[in-house]
Amino acid sequence: MTHYDIIKLAESVLMTVVKNGVNVQDVVYLKVYEEYTRMEREGHKKTFIVDYLSELYGVPVPTIYRIAKRMRTALSFP
Repeated sequence: MTHYDIIKLAESVLMTVVKNGVNVQDVVYLKVYEEYTRMEREGHKKTFIVDYLSELYGVPVPTIYRIAKRMRTALSFP
């Protein structure tokens, strides 16, 4: 498979990503956000969640807040 092939395969999704200004490198934060939402559902305090995830994933606390905010942003679709 070539670079072209993978882009062509995901063309419609990638066009939506580009149109909405989503940073595709945020894919590395999917697990962080999944943990964040799980802990929220369990009723943990936000400060505990971000401190815990910061330590667990080696990501600064402000970055955890930014990840949560970005992942919750509503997108527009064609």
